[in-house]
Amino acid sequence: MLTDIQAVVFDLDGTLLDRRRSFERFVRAQWERFAHVLRLVDQERYVQTLIVLDGDGYGPRKELFTGMVAQCELPSGLAEILLNDYRAGFPSACLLFPDAAQTLSSLRESGLKLGLITNGSVRMQSRKLECLALVPMFDTILIADAEGISKPDRQIFHRALERLKTLPARAAFVGDHPDTDVAGARAAGMQVVWRRDPTVSRRVEADAVIEELGDLHSLLVGAKRLDRLTP
Repeated sequence: MLTDIQAVVFDLDGTLLDRRRSFERFVRAQWERFAHVLRLVDQERYVQTLIVLDGDGYGPRKELFTGMVAQCELPSGLAEILLNDYRAGFPSACLLFPDAAQTLSSLRESGLKLGLITNGSVRMQSRKLECLALVPMFDTILIADAEGISKPDRQIFHRALERLKTLPARAAFVGDHPDTDVAGARAAGMQVVWRRDPTVSRRVEADAVIEELGDLHSLLVGAKRLDRLTP
């Protein structure tokens, strides 16, 4: 049960941004753009190899294409070309979950403060936010690379809350990763909403669980109204 919420802080990849769909979309298009040099590798093999190496964005970036080139027996020099293409083009291929923008708008309209914490490089994450038109939606945005600390370190959660002028107990964090997001935010003293990842089978300790972002409005705004009515 969520209570007395003043602010909501979000994760980006896998929570607001449909990263799995975005990454597959990008690498399929990349294979087509580079078909003149990749034609010896079946498109489906190319895509699935990169999805595995990517590890939902947690795999080392420098090893993403070197690993693919090695597995598919392609010229080693191709790895750097494909990596540069990824860095330049992936942000514009990114897609929000269908209900993300409306959910953020409705939460802002209800008077909640909104923040975002994302791990990753400033170059990549800031371009994603720009391409997705998310920057104006938030009162504060923290990119781990710029902050010098990353999730699950509780300090980055506390830093976001300081900028939102909100105590941890009066803030909710919404994320999809059981350790980086859920455990990190709980350690920081926040209330936590887990956006369920269907690939995770283990029990995740959260204050609430949602299947879709649209579920947040009734969960958070309803709790806020209830707090106002409670004597």
